[in-house]
Amino acid sequence: MQTVNDGSVFAGFRQVLRKSALIFALIIMVLISMILYQYQRSEEAVRSVAHTQQVIAYIDTLRTYLLNLDTAVRQYAESHDPADLDPVLICRPSQCPTAERLIALTGADGAQAARLAPLPALQSALEAGFGALQQRAEAGADVAPPERELAGFDKSAIDEIHRILIEAGREELRQLETRETTRIRDQNLSSALLGMAGLWTGLALLGLYRETGRLIKAGIDAEQTIRQLSLRDPLTGLANRRFLNENERHLIAGAKRSGKQMAVLAIDLDDFKAVNDLYGHAAGDTVLVTAAERMKQLLRESDVIARLGGDEFVIVLGQVDDAEAAREVAGLVVERLSQPVPLAGGEIAHIGASVGVAMCCADGETLGELLKKADAALYAAKRDGKRTYREAGAPGV
Repeated sequence: MQTVNDGSVFAGFRQVLRKSALIFALIIMVLISMILYQYQRSEEAVRSVAHTQQVIAYIDTLRTYLLNLDTAVRQYAESHDPADLDPVLICRPSQCPTAERLIALTGADGAQAARLAPLPALQSALEAGFGALQQRAEAGADVAPPERELAGFDKSAIDEIHRILIEAGREELRQLETRETTRIRDQNLSSALLGMAGLWTGLALLGLYRETGRLIKAGIDAEQTIRQLSLRDPLTGLANRRFLNENERHLIAGAKRSGKQMAVLAIDLDDFKAVNDLYGHAAGDTVLVTAAERMKQLLRESDVIARLGGDEFVIVLGQVDDAEAAREVAGLVVERLSQPVPLAGGEIAHIGASVGVAMCCADGETLGELLKKADAALYAAKRDGKRTYREAGAPGV
């Protein structure tokens, strides 16, 4: 069963996805909680404001009712007309406000209820005095001085009721202002928290963006590394056959642009199998790496050396003046690879090299066709005793 290494790019993406899901889940939970809290507080504020407005309106209604009573009594004191005391002019009997109703509206506000507690008795006394005044007026009693005529109507009670109602109204307005201040403070707090949540979201997105960018870069680097590895021989680090195939047009075009020629050298190590048989495959690997390093030292930056597999190598000389220059490099390769190779156990491996040379490029030849020509020259070199080179097209090749 295959597992993903925790240090791999793909594991990193998985961790980013998990972190993203967790961060956004937390942010969404916070936002939902804040929205619900703000909604609840707003509903409470609306209800509180509506209730306060209702209490204030009822206070105004009760004050109007008392003012109507006072006005009716004053007009009667001047005109002594019983019609001025008609209850319909004061309020409709079914809609007359009462102190009891006002106290009931204040609800659980103990301080306000205590402030309004004297109102029912004062209102009853006023209404009783007003009723007595109505009865005397309707009985058609002889006109008497206003002081005696209005003796049953306690005007000081009106002043006391007005004072209580004014204080109650001020208290309700103060509470309304307090609730509004609290509502604005809560709203500002919610806005601040929403701003912080937005900031957290931005920071989280920035962090995730940077982390994702880092992982993408690591993925691109890994892809490039994999591609480079796919174009390189893992043992020697040289280019491989795939590299030559993918860069064929570039190599040939480069030679043509330079106005010079290109040469392909096919190289095969002589007596390499004997090294593996005598000293083992580790020694054979040492020989291959050493041979690769020795050949690389002979080349220029414009040249390419590749290992095709086993003990087969190819050198592409990108810019040579003529075939003689290519033959010179081939001779150096044979010379360098014929030198002894020290092994890890103290032994010495003795190998050689056979080289085939093919010049580029007649009649639009491809790199594959050049390699075939160089291989044919290589086999001619082996047939002629190894540790030498032959050129394609030469007599006997």
